[in-house]
Amino acid sequence: MNILCCITVVFFLLIVNVNCEECGCNKIPSIEIINDEQLANEIKQVRDDFLEKQPSINFTRLSATILIREKNTQTWKRGSVDGTLIAYPASTVKLMYMYAAMEWCKNQGYSIDCLDRYVRPMIVVSSNLDTGYVVDAITNTTNIDDLTSANDTRWSNWFYQRLSTERLMKDLNLYENQVIRSKTYPTNSGQTPGGSESVLLAVPGRNLLQSCCTASFMLYLMQTRPNNELQYMKSMLYRTLESDHTTFGNGLPAGTILYSKVGNAYDTVEEIAYIILPNGKEIILSAFSNGYQRGASDFYILGRFTEMILEKFSLNTPSTKIFTTDNNDIYTCKNQVIKHTPPLPKDNIGQSLITFNSSCYIHPILSERGVYTVSIWNPSFFDASTNSISRLNVAVTDAYNETDGDNGYIYNQQTSVSRWISVGDFVLNSGRQEIYLKALDQTSIFNAIRFSMHPPLTIDSNSKSSILIPCYSFIYLILLFIIF
Repeated sequence: MNILCCITVVFFLLIVNVNCEECGCNKIPSIEIINDEQLANEIKQVRDDFLEKQPSINFTRLSATILIREKNTQTWKRGSVDGTLIAYPASTVKLMYMYAAMEWCKNQGYSIDCLDRYVRPMIVVSSNLDTGYVVDAITNTTNIDDLTSANDTRWSNWFYQRLSTERLMKDLNLYENQVIRSKTYPTNSGQTPGGSESVLLAVPGRNLLQSCCTASFMLYLMQTRPNNELQYMKSMLYRTLESDHTTFGNGLPAGTILYSKVGNAYDTVEEIAYIILPNGKEIILSAFSNGYQRGASDFYILGRFTEMILEKFSLNTPSTKIFTTDNNDIYTCKNQVIKHTPPLPKDNIGQSLITFNSSCYIHPILSERGVYTVSIWNPSFFDASTNSISRLNVAVTDAYNETDGDNGYIYNQQTSVSRWISVGDFVLNSGRQEIYLKALDQTSIFNAIRFSMHPPLTIDSNSKSSILIPCYSFIYLILLFIIF
């Protein structure tokens, strides 16, 4: 029994040591990365606070790394929480395959976009099918259907080839304890792994990434690559904040420029992002979690985590304002309204929310005229297991006294929880606002509303964008010109 206890203690200490190992992956040419203890402590505080506010008891894992650029320098301060903890990355691994595809094309003497017909859908819409073709091309392998054992004489060469992306990452000093070798399924070799690809998973070969090295990798891509490569990658990685290909987006202020790759599979949701905020501040954020616990809405769950990080590090701009029901003066409701105070849903913002079965007007005061993205926070007051049906109509009256009234933005409050719901972009005057809420079924809730003002129109005179047109598209355009 004593020996067993000692083994258990040693095993526990090894796990803790792995999880608490200092973040590495800091040898990037012309870039200085400084591990900042204060940043590390603060991102841990944000992570812990965020996890405490999660309604699902199964959401227990969130590792994250942030890199913040020192103004007008190539120095980036870094903070991590569980930064070296490896986790299943889902589709974020496609970021590495994108880079490997560009390198493969160059090594073959082709242009960097020679595999664009596969790489672009792999990144833009996260196509698993096209990822399979990319992996086959860059590793010079295809699945061997009848290979069932690592003792097969064909295995060693095939396995060596499949590790080519890992060797690239090692050459960049950005590999460490990660695993980057498997496709994402279903794909071009089957619905599930078979043959040599099945043996690969037993090696083990399941992809595993960590937030520290992936953040550094995104930094390497966005800050050190030649302009033609940078513009090619940016054209695929760019996301609007309301995109279905970002979990961070709903937590970012209007006007933010976002380049990222998201992942979502099983119980995981993760993202690796380069973020340029409206105030010009640049950050890299990488986060891996098991936050996908309650269905589709949880895909967006890391938006609030991102917003909390911006607040903690004073990265946000004063042009974003959040108003909650803690202030009784911001809402007026018709008929019965009930104000709820603690205990409240864990993901509630502030110390209250209201429920109503008719309609309410929300009328906070803005200090400046501008174009605003208006968003409603939807806490987990209702969920999919609740018998009540709750749909909410939201209509904003703009600076020209235009409103959609009963035909505003409608969403289901049961299936859109723990996230900001954007209801649109509006020109709003300074002063008292008028946002109309109407419960369309039995009961609706309201907790918080956010106004995020877009920055003024800017033109980047230093931009050196390049437009890459496939050869067949160019020929098609020439033919059209000749015909017409």
